Amino acid sequence: MPFIVYIFSLSAFALGLAEFVPIGLTEVMARDLALQVEQAGGAITLYALGATCAAPVLTALTTSWPRRRVMLGTVLVFCAGSLGAAFAASLWSLLAARFVAGMGHGLFLAVASSTAARLAGPKQAGRAVAVVFAGFTLAMAIGVPISTYLGGLGAWRPVLGTIAGFGALGFLGLLFGMDEPARGSGPAGRDSAVSALKALLHPALLVAALVTVLGYAGSFSAYTYIAPLLTGVTQVSIATVGLFMLGYGVLAAVGNLLGGRLTDRLGADQGSAIVLAGIAGCGLGLWGLVHSALAMAVAVALLGLFTYAAVPALQARLIGVAEQHAPHAHGVAAGLNIAGFNLGIALGAWSGGVTLGSLGIARMGLTGAGLALLGLILLAWLGAAGSGRAVEPAKGPGH
Repeated sequence: MPFIVYIFSLSAFALGLAEFVPIGLTEVMARDLALQVEQAGGAITLYALGATCAAPVLTALTTSWPRRRVMLGTVLVFCAGSLGAAFAASLWSLLAARFVAGMGHGLFLAVASSTAARLAGPKQAGRAVAVVFAGFTLAMAIGVPISTYLGGLGAWRPVLGTIAGFGALGFLGLLFGMDEPARGSGPAGRDSAVSALKALLHPALLVAALVTVLGYAGSFSAYTYIAPLLTGVTQVSIATVGLFMLGYGVLAAVGNLLGGRLTDRLGADQGSAIVLAGIAGCGLGLWGLVHSALAMAVAVALLGLFTYAAVPALQARLIGVAEQHAPHAHGVAAGLNIAGFNLGIALGAWSGGVTLGSLGIARMGLTGAGLALLGLILLAWLGAAGSGRAVEPAKGPGH
């Protein structure tokens, strides 16, 4: 395995921290900046929107650019946005910085996954992608709970600054350790970008991505404001919230592995249906069992399991659709997949905030269950209509 793939993993670790650490810090950030909790939650929404915009569009536009140059540029953008968020003095400066950081996130993951596979070669391509995203999963399992604990002590700005530092380490590793991978033959320059953009707008790919959007919106409608839900309704201490997030992160790592096996065994369509139903069930649990700390610990951990089991299943389905309708646009499909997850996170954070402000924080799980069920209904309709015919299982792990 080329050593540079492990540098990609380090960068992915920083991206995982940046995306999910603020979930555990919404109350602390809101208090420090004199905001409502749902306003602080906008930091999660804007980051995800930045990744959503950058992943498919910039992947298509930079398809003929040198991979090393693109990756160095995206990490610089990510570091600048993360550092800006750490020093933000107002809501608007925080949101702008988070959007910029998210743009670097989206493009980097789209490029890193395909580049790692190319550098490792066909026999180790799946393992290379797994190594890259091991950093992302490690951030969820270990980095986020520790950062949540430290941020809960009032030190959220140093936490975000440290994330920028991890990104800087990744930049140095790329600068001194990465050679430009060999490129295959094909259309270059403007023609390549135009072809990629056309593939991006293919209706079949967009509808397939909508299933991902709804599933992740259901998950993050419930999870984005999990800290104030636990402290305000379940009545646990802010320091204990990190333990709930540790359970979420550990089972997220397990879920990623189980999701891949489930997809290989049952196929992408059936695997996707199972995990979407699981997310909906967890949302109902977070609504109906909200007054029991033990039950909430189980529900939060299972939400992590099903949310990240959804990753390989939903990606396998989207890539299968791309193979049928746009077989030469794998990079765009990877970008669209990342965009679908991040748009779901943004929609979930927004819908959770609306629920918090209108129906009360205790009902956010119910909103999440409803969105996940919509994704399940769309998946069933596509299967019945023949638009989403059975997809071959993923060739290796995927995000």
